[in-house]
Amino acid sequence: MDNGIISTVDTAKRSCNRCFAQKGFRPSNEDKEIALKNTKSAAELYRNKFDELRKNDDTVEKINIVKYSKTLCLDAIDACEKCNKERPRIKEILLDLPK
Repeated sequence: MDNGIISTVDTAKRSCNRCFAQKGFRPSNEDKEIALKNTKSAAELYRNKFDELRKNDDTVEKINIVKYSKTLCLDAIDACEKCNKERPRIKEILLDLPK
């Protein structure tokens, strides 16, 4: 995985966890917005990587891994938008990303 993607995903997971941990102390959505923004950015990076791999006729395995990762990011975005702060949803979903 690219360093840019790793950094973006790690920031999203940290912000999601902080949003969850501070649900009773800080009702602002600053951490949620950061987590959501970074997850959307990761999904876009995966989309670009997917297009690049297809363009270069890379292996099916690599293409499927990137496609799966992009889908997980999109699922995490949906989960965050519906989140009631009962669990760190983005973090839980993004932990399943392939290394």
